[in-house]
Amino acid sequence: MPSPAQELYVDNLSPTAEQSGTPYVFRRALRFFYIQAFSYDFIFGYAIFPAYFQLQGTSPEIIGAILAFWAAGIIVFEIPAGLLADLVDRRLLLILSPVAKATCFVIWIFADGDVLLYFVGMAFWSLASALRTGTKEALLFDLVHTYGQASRYTAIVGRERALQEAATLLGAALGGLVVAIDLKLAFWTSLIPLGVCMIAAGLVHDPRGRPEVSEHVPLKQVPHLLRSTWQEFVTVPEARHLTLYVALCVTFLTTIEDFNQLFMLAVGTPVWLIGLIVGAIGVARLTLAYHAHWFERFPAITWSAPLVSGLALIASGFLPPIFALLAMAGAFILVAPLLVLTTSRFQKALGGASRATTTSVMSAIIEGLSVVFNIAIAVLLSQLDVLQTYQAGGIYLVIFAAWEITQARRPGSAARTANAP
Repeated sequence: MPSPAQELYVDNLSPTAEQSGTPYVFRRALRFFYIQAFSYDFIFGYAIFPAYFQLQGTSPEIIGAILAFWAAGIIVFEIPAGLLADLVDRRLLLILSPVAKATCFVIWIFADGDVLLYFVGMAFWSLASALRTGTKEALLFDLVHTYGQASRYTAIVGRERALQEAATLLGAALGGLVVAIDLKLAFWTSLIPLGVCMIAAGLVHDPRGRPEVSEHVPLKQVPHLLRSTWQEFVTVPEARHLTLYVALCVTFLTTIEDFNQLFMLAVGTPVWLIGLIVGAIGVARLTLAYHAHWFERFPAITWSAPLVSGLALIASGFLPPIFALLAMAGAFILVAPLLVLTTSRFQKALGGASRATTTSVMSAIIEGLSVVFNIAIAVLLSQLDVLQTYQAGGIYLVIFAAWEITQARRPGSAARTANAP
């Protein structure tokens, strides 16, 4: 028997979609959602970022400040962007996001070494990221549930993550060829996929306003949205637990991953091989992300993945180079299913009209912890060598895994309830 959403939109179904029980309008919207997700990260400029700044004469210290400014900008823009996503058609924000990112690249193209313009451009990139975070996840969740496809939600999130990984890898690889012609051409050509992203985002409809989905929230309800967001974290243990989990575990892994090239150099990896290793890790991650929904049947992954990653990083400091690389790679490959599963569980735990705002609050917390972790890693690197720093990170992950085990075993805990059959 078709769901109410399928009956409501039966006039829009193609014969094939009608036979399969999946509304054609949903399949069309999902197709464009995937296109905008891929094209946003299919950026040739990734091949030269952030080395572009140094090649234009900017010092490493200033480059570090520019990257820190990017994270700080996201924190500033995140919650206002989430509120806006709960007030207006979310497609508008998904259209403006690639426009802001393209503006960043154009500013950098004409900056000619002007550091101030690099900061201005990065502010637009921060805005672009903030406009997407809560907006994209809230729109997808509402879209899936409106058309009776809730059982596919985790698999769809996994495919989206896989497309993002594939886009980043492919963009960086092809960007290397473009950079060989001209540095700035890498940013010029990146405007093409961003244009595709803008068009595709406009073709993904926002299902709010339909009978099964809440209407757009009026501007005067902003205080109510903020109270609703606060209530989500106060009254929903799963939301609090997952926010802590992502902030303390997943964010740490994605932060220390930025230093992987230093690890590879520390174990004597030839420079020409680094790109191949990064590519291999990326392929493994997108494969795991695509199939992440399989791990929903294995709730122990919430503690076993950080435990295995931690032990691998600890062991990497004692192993011969080739095995040290394998241990390091394994530790960061495991983060892929965690990203998908935590996103899925967090969205399923939420309710009400403040979904985008609540997601943006979580993202702001994550960005804040990312800055803290970057500082902590920098301090460790000033006192220890690279391998010892990674081992310290491994010890942290083992301690976190032990904490997660205690949380999962507590009667009535969020983790236990969420993972129950």
